Amino acid sequence: MILIVYYSGEGHTEKVATALAEKVGGRLARIEPVTEAGMFRKGMMAMFGMRAEVRPVKTDLADVDFLVVATPVWSRKVPPYVNEYLSKVTGAAGKPFSVLVEMGGSGAESAVEIVRRSLEAKGMRFVSSAVTIESEVDAGRFGPTIEEFARTIAPIALPAV
Repeated sequence: MILIVYYSGEGHTEKVATALAEKVGGRLARIEPVTEAGMFRKGMMAMFGMRAEVRPVKTDLADVDFLVVATPVWSRKVPPYVNEYLSKVTGAAGKPFSVLVEMGGSGAESAVEIVRRSLEAKGMRFVSSAVTIESEVDAGRFGPTIEEFARTIAPIALPAV
């Protein structure tokens, strides 16, 4: 099973995660905060790599063949809710993963690196990453990016077509 775990504050990341799930036959799991902080506080929490409580979501990856973490970029980092999810992942050793970041402007490289370091520390294998831009998502012009990203996942996680 391909699991696509995502946090989406304004719907952009959800849109790209859903498109990817349709392309690779993945199962979506949304990271949902227990409480939403204000924009300034959320930005500060992201900047300092903090975590914030999330509702129960699939963190035991024992039955997962491939994990994709889809996240927005906040202050060149990932949201505190994504940090919390990453801290709770278990049953992941040896499993492949990819990272999909959605951003308004900049910071994709550092966001990918945060997710990558966290999951590699749990014994997972990094495969690929992709970046979508908020304006392209709004305009519906992110299809080619998702198509290309899906090809990096499909040979590893899907049976031959």
